[in-house]
Amino acid sequence: MNARYNAVIVGQTGVGKSTLINYLYGKKVAEAGVGKPVTKNGFHPIDFEINGLPVCLFDSWGLEVGKHEEWLQDLDNEFKQRGVNEPADKWFHSAFYCINAGSARIQECDITIIKKFIAENYKVSVILTKADQISEDVEDILRKEIQSQINGISVIGVCSEGKTRAGISQTFGKKDIERQAFDDFFDSLILRLPLRCKNVMEQACEDWVEKTIAKAKTTESNEFDIDNEITNTAEELQNRMPELVNNEIKKTLEMYGFFNTHLGYLPPAEINSSKEEVETKETVDSGVNVFSAYQKAYINIMWKFSPKFRSRIRNNFLDCIDLIIKICRLEFSVIIEKYVEDVTDMLETAKLKVTE
Repeated sequence: MNARYNAVIVGQTGVGKSTLINYLYGKKVAEAGVGKPVTKNGFHPIDFEINGLPVCLFDSWGLEVGKHEEWLQDLDNEFKQRGVNEPADKWFHSAFYCINAGSARIQECDITIIKKFIAENYKVSVILTKADQISEDVEDILRKEIQSQINGISVIGVCSEGKTRAGISQTFGKKDIERQAFDDFFDSLILRLPLRCKNVMEQACEDWVEKTIAKAKTTESNEFDIDNEITNTAEELQNRMPELVNNEIKKTLEMYGFFNTHLGYLPPAEINSSKEEVETKETVDSGVNVFSAYQKAYINIMWKFSPKFRSRIRNNFLDCIDLIIKICRLEFSVIIEKYVEDVTDMLETAKLKVTE
């Protein structure tokens, strides 16, 4: 598989994004600076590999005073390239928002940006950088303040480098981030994969509409033949929808499983193991087993519908064609929403089985 793992790390200038990147991935993959905007405007890809897995880490330029609107425009441009209208390999697969714990305050712009990610159906984890500079009580206050404004969001305290002004401190938080990234994989699938399936089905429906209208306007067949053609092709599309959905689910789950195995994001029980390192083969086997529950579940998604795609109106031929297509569209919209509901239910059920 040639899938690439896309992660994005966002935050204001000076919060320690670059230092966090270097800490998480064990190499100088980003320039580190103190209090100055190192990263240029935009979201900049940093390409490298982890255990043979291609990784593209998007390091955003720091949010600075007076550049809020410009920064948000850059973010909107990124979202447009990674919506559910795009296949899953284009998405952000992990999203981290950094807040400087040392400042001991949460700004309105931080909450605004996090909510924009959530509105785009991304699961975001908040990283409190430089958490060694505050007490556990202060960290808990910050965590509760964030969670009071964004229900259910995960907040993780991290120290990315082993030094402070007060002296030497030990790095911490990496395992917690890995555990959360593993959980976020499941939540991201629940948030985005059903919508991706919906988009695939809606696009297939629109393609059918376009071809049907074009054929109806150019054919020399009579009304009855055209009516039958529309009915038959609509039913063919209906019968093809389970395949469309299952193919999309299959390749997406395989990709996330591929990420899981190479990143070594193990289930919580294994992450909490006293062993600092796990053999690569054991990690890969574990990752395959983790996502197998999903891969077994999607096989059973084969719904059956029997909508009728005929109209009895015979007044104006082209108006008749338009009406039949409108009826088909309505029928397809019902089918598509049912698929979305069932894919979501399947993913949520599978998550419970895997993480319980």
